[in-house]
Amino acid sequence: MLDDIYFYFELFSFFVCIYTYKKLDSNFKVFLPFLAFIVIYEFASIKYWTLWHHTNAWCSNLESILETIVYARFISSLDKRKSYRKKVHIALFIIVLFSFIDMAFIQGFFMLNTIAMVLQNSMLTVLVCLYYSNLINNVNENLDIVRYPPFWATAGILFYALAFIFFHVAFSYMAYKQNYHFFILAQVIPDIACLILYSLLSVAFIYQYKKAKSTNVIKTL
Repeated sequence: MLDDIYFYFELFSFFVCIYTYKKLDSNFKVFLPFLAFIVIYEFASIKYWTLWHHTNAWCSNLESILETIVYARFISSLDKRKSYRKKVHIALFIIVLFSFIDMAFIQGFFMLNTIAMVLQNSMLTVLVCLYYSNLINNVNENLDIVRYPPFWATAGILFYALAFIFFHVAFSYMAYKQNYHFFILAQVIPDIACLILYSLLSVAFIYQYKKAKSTNVIKTL
């Protein structure tokens, strides 16, 4: 049960998203269908229903592409500049196209596409850093960053992306070398990354809910 504890954090985040959904901003609403997919996908993985030719790497490759699309579009939606969002969408298209090329011709469909995944998570890392830079340069004095929902959501994505960059860079070298110490890390890093990501997403949903409720109270006064 402890090995699958990350799944319960994903499930918790999904239920928090359901509870707060009506109060969420439009750019946050994408997380409900996405988290529904993640819960189903992880449950199927735990039950070994995604095994094909004795591996679920093919499914991880596709799931990673979907994650990148959802997170990149979410982060770009936080920026009001249309020209910036257009550039992000072009970069995202290139990354996704390369991911399918990696799957089809470079590392293969049944192998973990670590090259594509490093590029995907590197893009997410850059996007979050650019978002923070823009937020700092254009911050409103009345903004309470600790209670600002996008800050918590992007912080979770940033930690998740950095953790998986390290994981996939190490995987490319150490897993195929049968390094025993890496197999220990391979169990710990993804779980911790998921715990933090879905915990912070839950915090973001809750703050978004509270913000919407307080706004409604002010309007009725």
